[in-house]
Amino acid sequence: MSPARQISRLLELSPEQDRLVGELIMCREFAGPREVCAALSEVVPLSRQQEELLARLWLEQENAAVEIPGAAAAVRRARELGYVVGLVSDIWVPYYRAFLRACPGIAALVEYAALSFRVGRKKPAEELFRAALEALDADPRRSVMIGDTYEKDILPAKKLGLATIWVLSRPEREYPAMARVLWDEWPRPDFIVPGTAQLARVLEELAKKERYTCVWKY
Repeated sequence: MSPARQISRLLELSPEQDRLVGELIMCREFAGPREVCAALSEVVPLSRQQEELLARLWLEQENAAVEIPGAAAAVRRARELGYVVGLVSDIWVPYYRAFLRACPGIAALVEYAALSFRVGRKKPAEELFRAALEALDADPRRSVMIGDTYEKDILPAKKLGLATIWVLSRPEREYPAMARVLWDEWPRPDFIVPGTAQLARVLEELAKKERYTCVWKY
């Protein structure tokens, strides 16, 4: 469950409050739970107990990240093939700290991370993708986006002209998008793989076509 959804459940928010809180925690860089509580209090009054629950959630999120099996190997292979690697992520501060601790091998290979809490926008906003491309001095036509969520990863990348690799590791979450792709309502990804273990083969094929920038969702 996403942190925004957890907060919504803790605070028993309305749908509109839920949307506002999701934007708030993902698009602002907080130093700690006290700052989060102060910002959330602008949306909904908080009790002392709720503030304590939010502080506990922050601490849990700082240790919640786990490395996706095969991800580090895929990123290493991308670098070996000559790709410049960037990261595009909807993420809030404590979970990013957890990612850095849990995935140091991946973090060390990423040359730029376009993070929602720093850019101030969430996917599928083009600003997040453009931030990564501009920081890496990358031509979208010679770049590839890897992601597991069609609407937030693949569709905006296609609109910007990137090649795309759709990782269907959790297909049950993507059934609506799969249907729209099959009905030609949305453009087809350039590649579809069932998991990260199959990424190396596709990256090798793309490298032969001189695509050197790899933008990753994590």
